[in-house]
Amino acid sequence: MELKGKTALITGANRGLGFAMSEKLASMGARVFMACRKKEDAEKAVSLLASRGLDAAAKQADVENPADIEALSADMSGSLKSLDILINNAGVNSEPMGTTIENIDLKLFEKIMNINLRGALYMCSKFIPLLKNSPDARIINFSSGLAQLSVPRMGPFPSYSISKTGVNQLTWFLAEELKETNVKVFSVDPGWVKTDMGGPNAMLEISEGIDTPIWLATAPAEDLKSGCFYKERKVLGW
Repeated sequence: MELKGKTALITGANRGLGFAMSEKLASMGARVFMACRKKEDAEKAVSLLASRGLDAAAKQADVENPADIEALSADMSGSLKSLDILINNAGVNSEPMGTTIENIDLKLFEKIMNINLRGALYMCSKFIPLLKNSPDARIINFSSGLAQLSVPRMGPFPSYSISKTGVNQLTWFLAEELKETNVKVFSVDPGWVKTDMGGPNAMLEISEGIDTPIWLATAPAEDLKSGCFYKERKVLGW
């Protein structure tokens, strides 16, 4: 996809993978809307890109709050005719390492589900009308290897894992719902990346972590399978 004249909206865009994807898509010619929980964080991130001559705009949206998503949708629908790329990157994993189903903190479980799954679902719901107006639109939902059901259980964090398994189901469901439109939907496992969430011992640099989502956002539509779960530019089993 040629990005000159295209628009992209990325949640959690002020740092880590979100910021790096914003910078990359903007450097390829897209106008990038950087949505962050705090407006000041978005403005700082945008100023960094603007200093490099890149086209970005700051947007406030805490995806845990449905009213913020509704306000963001109303704002952007009032100024844009279409949206080409939606990347649901915002996520959290604040669960202690020793959490099990037996000792799970339900309030924390609900918070993680509301941000990781409900937030992505509602972003899709509210921005589908703008995406349908694009001749070649992409939704990219961030998932995780911990979401997979087709491999042996790989780690801790039940709330995070369950939320990301839900993201995969959202992706599959939505792709079927939109199969007669120009909107393609993907989930992506970026791998274990050196971000605030991944920590300093992670295996991948941020530039490696954004490779597949950027590819999904820009590759020719005929090379991609809507509804699939991707890692390292290959389809993963659910």
